[in-house]
Amino acid sequence: MKKKIALFMAAAMFAPSAFAAEITPYVGLGLVIDDANTSAKRVGFDQSKINPADLSTVGEAFIPNGGSNMDFDMAFAGEITAGVKIDNVRAELEVAIRSASEDDYSIFNGNFHTSVPGLFPNGIDIPTEIENSISVRHNSYLLNMYYDFELGGSNWTPYVGAGVGFGVYRQKATVEIDIDEDKLLASPGQFAGAAADMLLSILYGIEQELEVANDTLYRFEWQVGVGAAYNFNEDWALDIGYRFNSSTVGGEFVYAHEVKLGARYTF
Repeated sequence: MKKKIALFMAAAMFAPSAFAAEITPYVGLGLVIDDANTSAKRVGFDQSKINPADLSTVGEAFIPNGGSNMDFDMAFAGEITAGVKIDNVRAELEVAIRSASEDDYSIFNGNFHTSVPGLFPNGIDIPTEIENSISVRHNSYLLNMYYDFELGGSNWTPYVGAGVGFGVYRQKATVEIDIDEDKLLASPGQFAGAAADMLLSILYGIEQELEVANDTLYRFEWQVGVGAAYNFNEDWALDIGYRFNSSTVGGEFVYAHEVKLGARYTF
């Protein structure tokens, strides 16, 4: 009996300490500067796949992921976070919306040689330029864990952390085919009159914007980061940090260096 009483008293003494950790929920908003990089390839172009007697086959010459490495412009992203802090540890859910794009770049600038039966049996050179543009929308859904380093007497709280989850990648690649009609018509001895009108009517059907790829992929994603929060008071804090975000998409390594500026409100 005495042993049971002693165990009960010991449990009563230690029970409060088990629940002594302070749990505080918080929410946050952030603006992220995103510098995305990837080993994924641009659209490639193989002119040999075009039938010289039928320029409408130009669409068969485009090869997704067959060109040089992509090089995305600097972009901005937004995020929403919600979490709880238990002593020095924070557990957080993050939803981030990112987008990246490339400036239009040329994948072909030269001549298509075509022979139109009954019109140009000896063939004719068509001066053509093809530009490609790529846009990527990347949404992240992550569970992050952070450790805060409390500095006595300072408003600053440095932290380190990591997160795992999944990303949704929507990639769209388009090409624009542009024929230099002025240069074509100015070429001496090529054609004139009705022949020119007939050829131009054919070319009007070739000048167009084609969608080469439009994919949506769901991939495992992870990130690591460091930063610091400046605590204005018990409720509001300014969050400044850096993180490295990465995934593998379509067999290619995709990563981003990100600088975050955000605000947190603790309840």
